[in-house]
Amino acid sequence: MTETNNNIRTAVIDVGTLKSKFEVCEFDQSYVSETICREKELTVLGRDLDKTDGMIVRTSIETTIDALKSFKEKIEKLKVDKYRAVTTEAIRQAKNAKQVLKEIESKTGISLEVLSHEDEAKLYFNSVSKDFPNKVIAVSDIGGGSVQVVIGKNDEIYETHLFKTGTYFMQETLSKTHHPTKKELANAKEYVKKALKSLSNSKHEPKMLVYGTTNIIDFLKAMSVKLQKHSGVIDHPYKTDVKNLYPLYEKIVALPYEERMSMFPAEPYYMWSAENALINIFQISNFLNTSVIVPSNNNISSGILYNLAKLTRNE
Repeated sequence: MTETNNNIRTAVIDVGTLKSKFEVCEFDQSYVSETICREKELTVLGRDLDKTDGMIVRTSIETTIDALKSFKEKIEKLKVDKYRAVTTEAIRQAKNAKQVLKEIESKTGISLEVLSHEDEAKLYFNSVSKDFPNKVIAVSDIGGGSVQVVIGKNDEIYETHLFKTGTYFMQETLSKTHHPTKKELANAKEYVKKALKSLSNSKHEPKMLVYGTTNIIDFLKAMSVKLQKHSGVIDHPYKTDVKNLYPLYEKIVALPYEERMSMFPAEPYYMWSAENALINIFQISNFLNTSVIVPSNNNISSGILYNLAKLTRNE
């Protein structure tokens, strides 16, 4: 705990398909959090696994090791009480996962925990559902390698779905140029529609779809998407209608990747596959028959940070 009060500092390292993310939060006695540090590095641990016979390549391993060394230095400097380091899709898919994990631990001192799909679903859903008590909600986590959709209420999960429709995966497999053609975009929509078809059999009726991905709130603001205030909700202050996202999609696909980058200078490479995230959201919204979209900056890291704080407090 910090020297001046009883606050708790926790940290998480999340190594994903595209990026390695690092976050430190400080929690007061009511578990209200303040972000102390948030960083990310483009480490592309899951790059081109379909082209490398399922093997993580050397350059990605070295980049990830460098990022983790930097994160560990900050954990010590910021006097973190407890941290957790996790990895997901990239490692689960790789044939050389065991060797890569062993090398990372040997060179950084960080043991990466491979989360199951079930772990991811529970962590992310719980980080969101606390803001919507007694409401059935659908939560979508749009990642680079995969997309997860969880439906439930409070801390009870009714359904979990995992789809191979991540933004980077679609960009690499469905687009041959840096400006997808009309045919490629049509193929992407059809691919997602087929992949997500199981959602049409859901027996639950979520009141809203929480759209979770990195910096989504800042992104929608920068794109001038119409957002309504969501009163009384701390981490999810806005909502919009899915129809407000269609003009954004058209604006994005009109430009090649390089020209899109200036649209969102805070994270320019986000724009390279932004249309794929929206294609997923459109189809999820359609299958679940909900038009209310709630943008969320929360992710599995949010759930891990909160759980670590509670664990530390109870020790």
